[in-house]
Amino acid sequence: MPTGLANPFFDFLRQAYFITSDWADRMVRDAEGLDDHTKHKAAFYVRQISSALSPANFVTTNPQLYRETVASSGANLVKGMQMLAEDIVAGKGDLKLRQTDVSKFAVGENIAITPGKVIAQSDVCQVLQYDASTETVLKRPLLICPPWINKFYVLDLNPQKSFIKWAVDQGQTVFVISWVNPDERHANKDWESYAREGIGFALDTVRLATDEEDVNAIGYCVGGTLLAATLALQAQEGDTRIRSATLFTTQVDFTHAGDLKVFADEEQIAQMEEKMKETGYLDGSKMAMAFNMLARRISSGPISSTTT
Repeated sequence: MPTGLANPFFDFLRQAYFITSDWADRMVRDAEGLDDHTKHKAAFYVRQISSALSPANFVTTNPQLYRETVASSGANLVKGMQMLAEDIVAGKGDLKLRQTDVSKFAVGENIAITPGKVIAQSDVCQVLQYDASTETVLKRPLLICPPWINKFYVLDLNPQKSFIKWAVDQGQTVFVISWVNPDERHANKDWESYAREGIGFALDTVRLATDEEDVNAIGYCVGGTLLAATLALQAQEGDTRIRSATLFTTQVDFTHAGDLKVFADEEQIAQMEEKMKETGYLDGSKMAMAFNMLARRISSGPISSTTT
C-alpha cells in the first residue's frame, strides 16, 4: 500500500492541516477589536495549538511513525511512554521536556573541560580564573558575564567547541562569572545588586589577581543585558574599568522582543512577582516551560557584537 504523500489519505490530511492552520492564523491576524499585544499573544498560542494538532504527532496520521509502530510491534510506543514517565519524574510531577540526553555529559570530562579555578565568591556569584596557555600573555584580562540559566558551560564545551579554551590559547587571561543558584536568601537582590555584587565584584577580583585595572568584557545572552546596564551605571559613576564590551546574542532594546513578550507583559510580570514573594525566587521549572514553548519559534541567528 502506498504511504506518505503517495497515499491519498495522508496527502489529504496534510493539505487539510495546512489549510486549517492557515485559516486559524488568519482568523487571529484579521480579528477586530483586539489591541496589538493581545493579538500577538493569541497568535502565539494558536500556533502552539496548531503545532500540537499536527498529523505528524499522532500514530495513525504519521505514515513514518505508523510504519515504525507496526515494524516494532509497538515497542517504540512503550519506549516513548517510559521516556514520558522519566520526564514527569524529573519534573517532580510536572512535565519536564528533555532537550538532550543529560546522562551523556559529565563536568570536567566532556563539558567545562578547560582548567580553571575559583578565586573569589560573593553572595550572588563565584569568579573563575583561566590562565593563558601561551608563553606571551596579553596585558588586559578578559571578563565574561554569562546568563543565569545555562551559566558559562555553553562557552566551555569540548575542546573543539570551547570559546574559553580558544581564548586562553590566544594568550588571554580569562575570568568568568559563575552565578549562584538563587534561593530565599536572595529575595532582596535586585538588578543593581547583580551589577555591583556580580560584575563590580568580578572587576575588583580581576584587579586583585592581576594588578590590572582595565579589562575587556563579554556579555552572553541576558548576561549581556546585565553588562550593558552595568556599563550605563558605571558611566554615570565615572567607572571606566571596562574598556571594551562585546555582546553575544544579547538584547538590550526590548521594544521589539518578539514572542518573548508573550511571557513578559506587565500583567504576567506582576503575577510572577506576587508568586515570588512566597519563596523569594523564581523556580527554574517555570523558566524551562517558557523556553520549551519559545524553542518552537526562535531560530538561531548570527552572533552580534558592539564595542564601547
